[in-house]
Amino acid sequence: MSIDSSVLVSNANKLDKCINKNEKQDKKDKQLYNIIERKVKKEKHKHEKPRSRDGTLKECKRLFKEGASPEVLTKLEESLREQEKYHRYYVQCFLPVLGEVIERSKRISNETKKQVISEVTKSCFSRYSEQDSGYGSDFEDEINGISDSDSDFEDGINGISDSDNDVQLLNAIQNGNNRKFRKYLKDCTNISGITDEKGNNILHLIASLKKKQKLKFLDTLIKIANEKNLVQLVDSENQEGKTPFQVALINKIIKGKHDSHTIQDNDNTLKFLAKLLKYGAKLSLPTEDLEKLSKKQNEYYLKFLEKLAERKPEIKTKVEEVIAHTINTPDSNDNYQLHLAIKDKDEKSFKELLKKGADINLKDANGNNALHHIALLRGKQKVTCLKLISALVKERKISEDKLDEAIKATNRQGNTPLELALKKKAEKKSIEYLSQETIFDLATNYDNTTKFCAALLQNGANPDSLWLEDPELHTKKYYLTLRDLKDCSSTPQKAQEKAKELKEKLEEKYHCGTASKKCQSGIKKLGSGVKKGASVVWKCIDPGRRASVLLAITVATTIITMVTLSCFQGQIAIGAALPIIAITGVLTTQQSKKYKDRQINRSIQKAQLLK
Repeated sequence: MSIDSSVLVSNANKLDKCINKNEKQDKKDKQLYNIIERKVKKEKHKHEKPRSRDGTLKECKRLFKEGASPEVLTKLEESLREQEKYHRYYVQCFLPVLGEVIERSKRISNETKKQVISEVTKSCFSRYSEQDSGYGSDFEDEINGISDSDSDFEDGINGISDSDNDVQLLNAIQNGNNRKFRKYLKDCTNISGITDEKGNNILHLIASLKKKQKLKFLDTLIKIANEKNLVQLVDSENQEGKTPFQVALINKIIKGKHDSHTIQDNDNTLKFLAKLLKYGAKLSLPTEDLEKLSKKQNEYYLKFLEKLAERKPEIKTKVEEVIAHTINTPDSNDNYQLHLAIKDKDEKSFKELLKKGADINLKDANGNNALHHIALLRGKQKVTCLKLISALVKERKISEDKLDEAIKATNRQGNTPLELALKKKAEKKSIEYLSQETIFDLATNYDNTTKFCAALLQNGANPDSLWLEDPELHTKKYYLTLRDLKDCSSTPQKAQEKAKELKEKLEEKYHCGTASKKCQSGIKKLGSGVKKGASVVWKCIDPGRRASVLLAITVATTIITMVTLSCFQGQIAIGAALPIIAITGVLTTQQSKKYKDRQINRSIQKAQLLK
């Protein structure tokens, strides 16, 4: 069988042409891919979206005209999916403008246009449902000089079905094109039923737009949709359980840094939310979102709600309820704002939180309520905090029942705030346990723990809570606190009696006691008198003999000090100590008087000799 060589040559030529065509096709596709990728991955762009005369768009038009495959657009979209920054710009900024430019071109065939537009639409929505929020900013609705009348490429091919109209509607919101949004919205037959794969309706997506964009789109929606649809949109929740109001509010709170004291009246989100309130929007945020907020974000949220109430006074009561709910919701670490204010010793925040409805009975993970945390404070702060609470009780901003409940509450260790304060006092600094001795305490003022405990007892704390069972807590500080509560005028009578009973119980158990007030006062006066006497005598003593006098005074002081310490330790009875101290003082005074008399006699003798 013979083979016609001419046929072989012809087939070979056809094969070469086919190979050359494929190579050219691959080359053009690669050129198209590379030129768009370079544009998208450019670090800085002069404009939010490329202009219609952009060099990259011109090259794209040329390559599509020469046969570059529109499928390149989808391949590039797939390769950029893991690079959010570039993917967002490509899908939301570059592709929509490219589609419009191709649609306007007169040199590209209708078939190519159809393929390009199909790939653009596919790329725009392939990842759209994975976006947590729509994209938008304050760039103009007419994209870089391209009007909607010249750029309706999406629906210029064989008409658009209802489902396509819904897709185009979502696309218009995503790309911040208010004119197209208005157009597709007018043709929409089920406004409240359009959602993406995450259950976000039209208003959810609008709420995610930035700055003035959300207001422009909302105004368009209000003009076209009826009130029934608007109410349904406002009340609808997405798959995360959030309404459009909550989406806008959360985005506002978590956005960058805020100064909670400078929320402007013309804030775009503030205006947006105020409009949603007309249609029954829910004010509060889901608990899981509140728990994720930082302290500063929480403060900003509260200030924002207060600003919203100023704008719409009719919601003031509802805002106050939401603020109280927010304050009384713990963060992810189970910390309440009121407890943090106490720990941080932030008196101003503490007072504000109480006025806004902070609950003093809420317990942390250790079962401590606000009063438990106050009991752990040092110094005057515990007294100050309790006074603030008592003042608000008198103003009826905190109920007496709430305070009574907080005072009697026990934590996980079984301690009431009163018991916790006493234990903290007993364990304070160096621990001195009770022993057989007489305890001298010359302090004239009651300490802060005594005042705090007396105030708790005044407000209904159980006097039985004054007793600490653990012998390790039977220290001098605990003993003296009981003594002071017994004598403190602000301690209720029953509590005074109980404190006296417990004090005597400790005295009997440890064979200790305190010197009487009269005795302690006498010792103080005696010490003061000795000091004054020594000062006067010192001035009258001859400088040459001061050394011997100083020695005598030192000896006397040493004797008085040793006797006093022995009395403190219980080694000498107070009845024996006082005479010794008195005799030492008298002897010292007599010795000083003799020195004075000698000095006077010498002065007289010198005067007589001079005469």
